[in-house]
Amino acid sequence: MARLFRSFMLAAAASVTPVWSLCSHNTFLHPREEGKAVEVKKFGYIGVTGPLFWSSLAPENTACSTGRRQSPIDMTGTSFNMVPSSEIQIDIPDFTEGTEFENLGTTIEVIAKGGSMTFGEKQYTLQQFHFHLPSEHLDNGTSRAMEMHMVWQTENQELAVIGTYIDVATEADAPPARFRIRGSRSHREQEVIMPPSTNETAPVRPVRPDSPVSDAPTVLLETIFSTVDAIRTPGTVTQTPPLILSEVVNIWKSGHFQGYIGSLTTPPCSEGVMWLVSTQTLRISPLTFENVRSVIGFNSRFTQNAPGQDNILAKAGCAAAGTV
Repeated sequence: MARLFRSFMLAAAASVTPVWSLCSHNTFLHPREEGKAVEVKKFGYIGVTGPLFWSSLAPENTACSTGRRQSPIDMTGTSFNMVPSSEIQIDIPDFTEGTEFENLGTTIEVIAKGGSMTFGEKQYTLQQFHFHLPSEHLDNGTSRAMEMHMVWQTENQELAVIGTYIDVATEADAPPARFRIRGSRSHREQEVIMPPSTNETAPVRPVRPDSPVSDAPTVLLETIFSTVDAIRTPGTVTQTPPLILSEVVNIWKSGHFQGYIGSLTTPPCSEGVMWLVSTQTLRISPLTFENVRSVIGFNSRFTQNAPGQDNILAKAGCAAAGTV
């Protein structure tokens, strides 16, 4: 483990740039004072504020078009190191009184202070987690329905992000819950789908390594997203119901992590970020996915070259100039 951790740290040291953005929101780099308004981000994912133009939006965004360790990437081949979950200690307390859930305009984010993660010689503290639709990382060439990014920070102000794919559960795995939310664009009232309150599990399907035992929706996600209607407008914030974070921690422990040193996936695309992409998958019901999609829309940066390769936008510029 020590050798693997040192290789991560050497790569991180070689690619450190100033860090602030969506992934660093509510960290030391971009804190929001309690009671203050939610800041709506000024970049986007479509048109002239989208990823092709991020480097032109501000001088500090240069890495978006020049960095050689940019994220997200295709998790395949030699682009990552497999990290056994036993080598990472994660402890996240349950939020028995709920927590803040806010709309930044570019994503929806849960404020989640208090968890701890230890990997190698470094101790991280949980700051927040947010969502991308569709997934930003590719799973061996395949896009997934969504991706959750859980952001961690050390005392020395270093960042790590745990990425977890989210798929849509089948109707058969999703019995109705007792509460209701609005449907997506039609605004019809529809039942939220929740996992069964039984110890029975669905049979394992041979889809990918470390596939979860159950294909039922993840309780944590269904609970969080039950309040998404309250933050449909960018800049708004609400309180979630009580959240059981141990559910997701246990899911992670049953698989492994695909680790690499990359960047923030939003401006200024700063590098030196430790990425740990779980081999396990979370799930939400079809109705919940439809409702969340109507709020998030599209917020996924295009796939970057493998770590260490030339920036894909720089390569495109050379091709356009006929200098490749």
